[in-house]
Amino acid sequence: MLSTQNKQVNGSSEPGVPCQNEGELVIEWLNREGHLILRTHQKVDADAAFSAALMMEFRKGLKLDLKPASFATNEPNVLAVDMLEGSNAVKGLAQGSAFGLLVEVLSVENDLIERCFGLWAAQLNLTDSAKQCNDRVVLADLVRAWHSVNLSDKTIVNRARELIRGKLRAERARLNRQRNSEYVPIISKVALVVDKRIDRTTLFKRGAKAIVQESDCGQCIHLSRHVMNTGHDLRELKNSLPASWFIHPQGFLAAYGTPKAPRDPTESGMPIEALFILVQNWIGGI
Repeated sequence: MLSTQNKQVNGSSEPGVPCQNEGELVIEWLNREGHLILRTHQKVDADAAFSAALMMEFRKGLKLDLKPASFATNEPNVLAVDMLEGSNAVKGLAQGSAFGLLVEVLSVENDLIERCFGLWAAQLNLTDSAKQCNDRVVLADLVRAWHSVNLSDKTIVNRARELIRGKLRAERARLNRQRNSEYVPIISKVALVVDKRIDRTTLFKRGAKAIVQESDCGQCIHLSRHVMNTGHDLRELKNSLPASWFIHPQGFLAAYGTPKAPRDPTESGMPIEALFILVQNWIGGI
C-alpha cells in the first residue's frame, strides 16, 4: 500500500485542474482493488510515454488505453496520465510533468525510483513546461525518433518501458556490486577480487589504489585516478607483465581478457597471486 507518511506529495493548485492533489489521487488509485486501466493520450510525447511506462513497470498487469488528449477520464478504476480532462486525470503541473509527479509519488515507498529517474523527472519537468533544458539525455528526442520510423504509440510506450526496466535492473545490480565491495580485502592499498562482481568506485573510496581482478573472462588491473593524478600509470608495468597482456594507451587498465574479449585466465602467464604481489610492490614504490 502506498502512503504519503514519510514524504510530502504535492498536488496541483492550478485553476481549471479537476484534482487539487494529484499525488493523493495517484496513491488512492494504486491502492484500489480490482482491474485497473492506465490511460494516456494518442500521439504520445515523452511525458506520456515515460509516465505510462513507469506506471506499467511499477504495477504489472495494467492495461494501456490510448485516447485523444481532450478525452475526459472519470472512471475510478482508470488513471489518465499527462491528461487534463476529468476527475481521474493527472498532469503534474505543480512538478512540471506527469512523469515528475509519478516519480515523486512512487519514490515515497521505493527510493530506487528517485535514484533511477530523478534526473529524468527533472528534465521532463523543464521540457514539458516549455523551459530550456541542456541535459544530455534528451527523452523527447528518443520519442521523436521512434515516431519518425512509424512506431505505434503502444510500441513506443513498450520501448520506454524497456528503458525503465533496464535502468531499474542496472541500478539494483550496481547496489549489489557496492555491497559486495564492502567485504573485498585491501592489502597494501591493493584490492584482490576473484570471481566476484564489484564496484570499483567503492573500492577506491575504501582506500584501494589499484584493483587486481580475476574472473572467467580473464585477469585485469584497474588503477585509481588518484594514482594517475600523481603522474603514474600502468604502462610502467609493461616490462613486468607478459607480452600477451593489453595495456590501455591511457594507462588506467591492464588486462589479459575482458568481458568484451574473454580469455582463459589460466593462460595469462601470471598466476593471480603473483600478479597481486607485483602490483603491491609497484604501488608501494611510487
